[in-house]
Amino acid sequence: MRNSKINRLELLKNNYPNKSDLEFVGPKNQTCRNIYLEELQDIYFSEKSLLISIPILIQKAASKEISDALTTHLQFTKEHIQRLEDFFDSIGEKNITINYSSLYENESNTP
Repeated sequence: MRNSKINRLELLKNNYPNKSDLEFVGPKNQTCRNIYLEELQDIYFSEKSLLISIPILIQKAASKEISDALTTHLQFTKEHIQRLEDFFDSIGEKNITINYSSLYENESNTP
């Protein structure tokens, strides 16, 4: 299996001698990195919206068991958001978190 990986890499190098040629471009001139970041941004925005909706669900839960499960889920959501924010910071894309704040958060409703 290792030989097949090496052969594919050599094939790519031979067909794409310039490093910039290896950046595969999709529709609307999007690189794989841009598409990946857009997907992560969608996940981040969805997780942030859960910070608003889960507490409402906890208040309206029909049983203590459901309330406890939602509380656990809320904690996991907060941890996931923190990991995403740390990741965005580490790759120099902190503006994604700033964009969310400027678009959706205000003084009266901060998730």
